[in-house]
Amino acid sequence: MDYQEYKEEFLETLRADSAHSGTDTEDEFLNHTFDLLMDFNELDSPERTGMGDKKGKRGRLMRADGYCFDETDHSLILLISDFQDAKETDKLTLTRVDELYWKMYYFLDEACNGDISSYFDDSDEVLKIASYIRRRINADSDDPELILKVKFYILTNKELDTRLLSTNLLETTIKNTRGKKKTTKTNKKIKKEDFNGKPLEIALWYPERFYEMENSNNNEPIVIDVEEDYGYKGIPCIKGDIGDNLDYEAYIAIIPGKLLADIYIEHGSRVLEGNVRAFLGTGGSKSVNSGIRRTINNDPTKFFTYNNGIATTASDVETELIDGQLYITRVVDLQIINGGQTTASLAEAVLKRTNTELEGIYVPMKLTVIDDRESEDENGIRFYDEMVQSIAKFANSQNKVTAADLFSNDPFHIQMEKMSKRFLAPPGQSAVPTGWYYERSRKKYKQEQVKLSKDEQKRFMSKFPKAQIITKEQLAMYITAVFSLRPDIVSRGKNWTMKAFGTEISEAFRKNRESFNEFYFKKCICAAIIYRSVDNYLESHKDSARNPTGFWYKTGGYKLNIVPYSIAKIISSIPSGFSLDWMKIWDKQMLSPAFMREIEIVTKMTNDFICDSNGVIVTEYCKKLLTWERFRDTIEYKPSADFLKELVSSAEVKEVEQAAKTEKKEENNLQNIMEIVNRGVDYWQSLVKIAQDHRIKPSFQELTAINQLVEMAKTGDVPITSSGKVPSRVTKAIQTALGLEDKLITEGLLKKQ
Repeated sequence: MDYQEYKEEFLETLRADSAHSGTDTEDEFLNHTFDLLMDFNELDSPERTGMGDKKGKRGRLMRADGYCFDETDHSLILLISDFQDAKETDKLTLTRVDELYWKMYYFLDEACNGDISSYFDDSDEVLKIASYIRRRINADSDDPELILKVKFYILTNKELDTRLLSTNLLETTIKNTRGKKKTTKTNKKIKKEDFNGKPLEIALWYPERFYEMENSNNNEPIVIDVEEDYGYKGIPCIKGDIGDNLDYEAYIAIIPGKLLADIYIEHGSRVLEGNVRAFLGTGGSKSVNSGIRRTINNDPTKFFTYNNGIATTASDVETELIDGQLYITRVVDLQIINGGQTTASLAEAVLKRTNTELEGIYVPMKLTVIDDRESEDENGIRFYDEMVQSIAKFANSQNKVTAADLFSNDPFHIQMEKMSKRFLAPPGQSAVPTGWYYERSRKKYKQEQVKLSKDEQKRFMSKFPKAQIITKEQLAMYITAVFSLRPDIVSRGKNWTMKAFGTEISEAFRKNRESFNEFYFKKCICAAIIYRSVDNYLESHKDSARNPTGFWYKTGGYKLNIVPYSIAKIISSIPSGFSLDWMKIWDKQMLSPAFMREIEIVTKMTNDFICDSNGVIVTEYCKKLLTWERFRDTIEYKPSADFLKELVSSAEVKEVEQAAKTEKKEENNLQNIMEIVNRGVDYWQSLVKIAQDHRIKPSFQELTAINQLVEMAKTGDVPITSSGKVPSRVTKAIQTALGLEDKLITEGLLKKQ
């Protein structure tokens, strides 16, 4: 799809969604762009303010259409829309950018320094939002919620005017060390004055930028010219002589603390690798953070000695030899894999003015340059992701992050993807069986169709409809709400949900893979059906200006909180000893009328409860565990008799789970054995020869076991009992043979398979 087609489809989608939901196209534009920016890891759970242009003191127009916080770099983000419902739009001019900037600035000024309550009704949620922002902007320096910088985002469907183009906000051509030319995008930022002494910047998001991001596997790269951007001649380094024809280059460097802080202040959490960023959260290890701060402020010259340094990656660097010393002068797509706390602590010292110059502070830096961001193995795992995962796993010590929990190539996600293609859903609301496509990495669904013919594409989309795509972030929300019954976590947004979900699910998968079987997959799809049914119920009934229904749920309501809270309330109210009939939901691919009637009752009950938040912003109120516990334990609700009749006994469900687990265990055993046998006759015979050549005499049992594997490798057959199990003599022979293999690996005589 070219750029023009993308623009047309973008607008058509907004208009179709607007007609379907009865909202304005600008509302849908905000919803759509919010979702895109979350997909790009630019935003974490933005919220709508519901305000339009409002006059403040001296008639100043103020407005912010949305807001959110980036807890990793302690920034407040305000968002404003400049949408025009037309195929041929006006240009976004510098004058218009300035006008939108001042609207957000005046809103922030009234919220933090003025009397904003004079311009809104007492019941308006905007006052709660303004109060919350004011508290965080003016918090004490040791308050973890203190805002240290402000970002204004302008979202538009207009092309940029040539005056904006001429300010070097857009395209830059760079030349990498391999002699190739790459075209990349600089950060589209316009520097503005500080707000209350905090750095403030504007970011422009417009059609071409959205198009480029949607058509790239990576997030928008950061390009750092060390001298031009920060006034340093470069970062002193040594290039690692680690061999030829490798897939990466390596540098060991010493980066000035002030330079590292300035990069982070300028680019924020975008320099933290996206998967790692989601798991760093706001605080990390308090003991580590306090130790870093103490060294920065009290013993800066010892920082290099005490600190473990940072591990980073880049897609390209440029170096220059200056007075006999090699310097890194330009870095493309700098990402910090390990050392986020170090970096953030240095930036905080500058922003909080506890040590503004960071004089004498230097940080050890390991830089791995990985140019290849596209190549994948047979499991669809990118080489880049594999490298970053390994770096995070082995280098991370300042903030314990289990790397396997963070990435799309985690074994759990690979297993879910395989099951999604294997277990098709029965024809529920469709004429033929269809699959629920598990998209473990962004845009995998589209990528699978790139090389297909039009007819093959049609068949693929018929088998895996767009409406049945589940991303790993969505699955985390569904499981956390439906299985874990933690709507407070879901209300915190996808990053918090992924953090809680990822840590638990990866650990569980490593300990007990057999539990993640066909029945588990089907339960996950049932969770998706439940979650989406509640969401669709609210969307299809909501009251809006264009479609007045009189329904209690209004456009701009708290759907993201109502949905998980309602689900958790219904399921937590199921009597002990009973369970949802998961297989009935799977077979029907929809919820029963009795279940839907419970949803009608409980969603209204949930909305009434969360809106009575005692002056706290509703969305913040819903993030508290205490709120969920109050709702679960004190709000009276009993499911109807019709709903209760549809439940099955928990014992019956456990029986099905155990049978599925046993079947999966046998399947895994057979698969593992076949992988070992398939190493081949030559491989297993060579083990004996290697052992004998190095005077490691194999035992009689080892020789017998090797001969059994050789025989199975020759025939390709593994003995199976009448009940479908692998005989114990076969598993014992394999264990014995692997014992000899392990001896040779330990002695350095054999490479691990």
